[in-house]
Amino acid sequence: MCVETPGVPPMVAAEHRGPNDRIDPGELPSLGPVTAGHVSHPPRTSPDGDTPIVIVCHERYGVVRHTVELADRFAAAGFLVVAPDFYTDMPLTGEEERLPEVPDAAVLRHLDAAIGHARGLEGCGPDSPVAVIGICRSGSYGILADAERDDLTAVVMLYGGAQPREYEVGELRSTPYQKLVAAGRSPVLGLWGEKDHTMSVDHVRRVRDMLEDARRSYEFVLYPDLPHGWLNDTMPGRFREREANETFAAIVDWLHARFEGRGPARQVSWSYRSTFSDTYDFAANRRQE
Repeated sequence: MCVETPGVPPMVAAEHRGPNDRIDPGELPSLGPVTAGHVSHPPRTSPDGDTPIVIVCHERYGVVRHTVELADRFAAAGFLVVAPDFYTDMPLTGEEERLPEVPDAAVLRHLDAAIGHARGLEGCGPDSPVAVIGICRSGSYGILADAERDDLTAVVMLYGGAQPREYEVGELRSTPYQKLVAAGRSPVLGLWGEKDHTMSVDHVRRVRDMLEDARRSYEFVLYPDLPHGWLNDTMPGRFREREANETFAAIVDWLHARFEGRGPARQVSWSYRSTFSDTYDFAANRRQE
């Protein structure tokens, strides 16, 4: 069984690298002066230069094998995918208890570099639709990008972006979360699990309510029984193969629909589907390795 490495995940040579070991930014393509990341190309790109772009934001472990494999799967579904390393330019001693939070200003710097790099690749350009997928700790990155940019088409929140820390204003985040949500316009797909130990049903409902207050379109699903990180097959304790495949397919279908402009124009659509036990107790949820 793969157990998360305590502290800052090490960066080791590729031949000795485990699934939870970070990939050295020096091994990744440069996306700009201070940003590196994994780039995955689709089987075919649009001759019109409008190939859809998907930015995959890594979990709190940094760019690891799961990040790369997830990016490659989205590319196989027809998207040009970039997975930036948000720790590229962050000085780390290796003695930290865990990888630190990334300030919003740095997140935007890396996202800008990733999107700019993608738009310059063959088959992409200024007319390429863009989606940002935030996962786990990076769950709110799409909300942040949509608040600051005017060229996003869709935002995906995958078991992230609803934690209480999202509302903390300080050195990491200078703009309140509610204002970030209200500033964006892109539709949002949010996916969470009942057994998540980091976010409760009420936490998810709070984000839902903010989107409704802002008159933003969203589709939220809270799945029964699923733990945090159920798509991550490098962590057998939390991976759920059938549900992971279904969830991935749902994300791909939703992205294609947004990129193709399907859905009523100039209308707000709200969809919230939540299934959980009538004896639900968030305090009883436990972290799965």
